[in-house]
Amino acid sequence: MSAWHTYVEMRSPRLGPLGRRMLFWTLIELWLLNLIDLVLTRYSLWLGFASESNGVMRHFFNEGTWLAAVFKIGIVTAGALLLGRIRAYRSALFAAIILAGFFAAVVVYQALWILSL
Repeated sequence: MSAWHTYVEMRSPRLGPLGRRMLFWTLIELWLLNLIDLVLTRYSLWLGFASESNGVMRHFFNEGTWLAAVFKIGIVTAGALLLGRIRAYRSALFAAIILAGFFAAVVVYQALWILSL
């Protein structure tokens, strides 16, 4: 076992079967929230009442919606796959919950903002 695995094992106890199922569904939720965020962002930009505040995504949206979609979906998919790879550890579930919560907050903010127009 590598030093990294030993460190992670000491810092993050293992998940049981229920925790692994929770991680799986949290990662699915994270991916779906990311997709909803992409759609709401694109709609807000199309309306002309918003601008992308993330410089990286602004660049990709300026290059085209498909490129922005591929990048955004790809980056979150890669992160979800990495968290799935370390699914045995509680830290993976903790990270997934934090990320899903962040995306949920962004989606709620965007949806409320669009409804207020």
